[in-house]
Amino acid sequence: MSMWCAGVKGDVAKAATAAALMWTIIGVAAAETPVGPGMEGEEAFLDVLPKVAVPADVQPISGAVNEPWRSCQSLWPQEYRQTQQGPEARAYRDIYGFVQAKEVIEVRNCSCATKAADWAQVERIASGLRQSTGTEILKWVQTQEISEEADKLIAVAEAMCAGPF
Repeated sequence: MSMWCAGVKGDVAKAATAAALMWTIIGVAAAETPVGPGMEGEEAFLDVLPKVAVPADVQPISGAVNEPWRSCQSLWPQEYRQTQQGPEARAYRDIYGFVQAKEVIEVRNCSCATKAADWAQVERIASGLRQSTGTEILKWVQTQEISEEADKLIAVAEAMCAGPF
């Protein structure tokens, strides 16, 4: 039974890598597609997200030292700490995860300093999303697709960093 579990884990890792590479090939084009008339709501987030330059061939960064986010608490932005509770907590975590992964991919650095992303970017995205959705308080429903984009980027960042985000 334990050999079967190990095989399944290996298959899951291979599937995740394949999904990340597939997204790299086809997902970037979709993320750059402008939101047109009648494409409101679920695709409105595309207008507020910055474009991400994902490498065509995702490879581990030579010499990179990966520092998992959970070990970076001393560098967490104060705003991030403050938004861990309250009505927008989940929305801010979704947006912050996207910004963190974007930074790691673009800077090609897996350290805590890079993963402790600029909070101003998070606020710009949150503000744009509030405006595009016509809401004052962001809920997880409005950031669900951002969370899905973040998950895709995190998979790429983990491949680049050769370890957990």
